[in-house]
Amino acid sequence: MRLFVAIELPRQMKKELKLVQDELKLMSGGGRFVPDANFHITLHFIGETDRLNDAVCAVRDAARGIRPFSLHLGRYSSFERNDLRTSFVGVEGDLRELGTLYEAVQCAVYDYGFGRERKRYVPHITLGRSVTHDELVDAQLKELTPNASMRVESVTLFESVRVKGEMTYRAIHRERLE
Repeated sequence: MRLFVAIELPRQMKKELKLVQDELKLMSGGGRFVPDANFHITLHFIGETDRLNDAVCAVRDAARGIRPFSLHLGRYSSFERNDLRTSFVGVEGDLRELGTLYEAVQCAVYDYGFGRERKRYVPHITLGRSVTHDELVDAQLKELTPNASMRVESVTLFESVRVKGEMTYRAIHRERLE
């Protein structure tokens, strides 16, 4: 199983993200775009494992003591690497509580024998990978202001599976925040 821990997004937020992604597709020279059903906020990528019970226990432990909190969509941005971009929309709102949840997930997965992330956490929602566009397009996309917010009340363990050639994310366990 290929597993990851993330925050699920409500339909309205996915709808707003799709509008930004549609503009990105029109303005870019192409890329691999994330299906809107797969939009999420990643907290930890576990990877290939057959230790489903340990992953569920880690998610359960991580959620303990974390209160529900609010997030909203930020601006378009991208990570650049070798002239290719991972395009995303940033996340804003109660970033302190999101950071606390992120750290709790990192500690819990490590306690159950999974690897811990070492890089700085940048909360975001990926729109596409290997996206090609220039600085002018980048500036135009940053002017878009997606307007959607959510109350984070749970954390989800997902399985990533290929269905008919497309990557699909299937929720296997949800843990409510306290």
